[in-house]
Amino acid sequence: MSNANHPASAWLPPIELDVHHTDTDSAAASATATAGASARKTESLGLAALAAWPQGSWTVPAFLGGIAALVVLALAFDAADLMGRSFAASYALGTLVTVILAVTVGTAIKLALDEMVSIRRLRHIDSLRAEADRLLKANGHGEALVFADTLGDFYAGRPDLAPALHALGHTVNDAHSDGEVIALIDRQVLSALDQRAYRCVLVASRDTAIATALSPSAALDVVIVLWRNLKLVREVATLYGARPGQLGSWRLMRRMLANLAVAGVTDSVGHVAIDALGGSLAAAISTRLGQGMINGLLTARIGIAAMTLCRPVGFSSENKPNLRRIRAELMSVPKTVL
Repeated sequence: MSNANHPASAWLPPIELDVHHTDTDSAAASATATAGASARKTESLGLAALAAWPQGSWTVPAFLGGIAALVVLALAFDAADLMGRSFAASYALGTLVTVILAVTVGTAIKLALDEMVSIRRLRHIDSLRAEADRLLKANGHGEALVFADTLGDFYAGRPDLAPALHALGHTVNDAHSDGEVIALIDRQVLSALDQRAYRCVLVASRDTAIATALSPSAALDVVIVLWRNLKLVREVATLYGARPGQLGSWRLMRRMLANLAVAGVTDSVGHVAIDALGGSLAAAISTRLGQGMINGLLTARIGIAAMTLCRPVGFSSENKPNLRRIRAELMSVPKTVL
């Protein structure tokens, strides 16, 4: 009965498993998985090490240093070859070339040392300003006396500040808090420098405005603005004791341009143009005068930024310089030009 219901063609033989083959496949699969895990672990460790490597920390300085070394070596070989050729031609010519090379190398070394000293003084001013800010926030006792001595050493050899420093030394005592000592330094020593620096900014902004208003071309405007702004930066920095060289002046200029707010310049220019130019006058010569006052106001903002960055003690809210007086001075530009 059972055979009738289930024909022989439907019968399936039992499946036999090869125990040895199965063990081999399992071992191979396990080895493959282990190898894949090891590869992934190695890759992750390599990526982690690559991410932890300080990208760009030494490559750019090493590249620039290598180029500078190659340039110096090339110049040295050329100079040696020039000296050899000069002495081969005549002793007098060789001596002249040697003297010229010695003067050139000595001047280059002196310029490099001056730049290093100027950059060091700029960093010292930054550290003094940071220390003064810390003392003002802490408002303790005793530490500002050390700061006053450090500032006196920094301004040693300045005849214009000698009376103020002498008076400060007799005024400050242990009874003053650190905030009061910083306030005395600000009022007795730095206020006179602030007035002189502000006057330099005022003169430079007026000169830039008049010169660019009378300039016949935009290219000359750019030259005038760059030259006058760099000169102003050097004047203000030297006044506060920074004495920057060419490289230091460019670094200061870059820092100040990074701190300038373009929106503030635009708003101030609008007020100057409205106050200084009448309706008919603006229709006739507004372009040149407007450009001149824009350039003058930009010079003023750069000068104020230079005062802020070169001052060893930060400005307080009461004595912080602004553009109000300079804006009033720029109103006289149309009368001066016309």
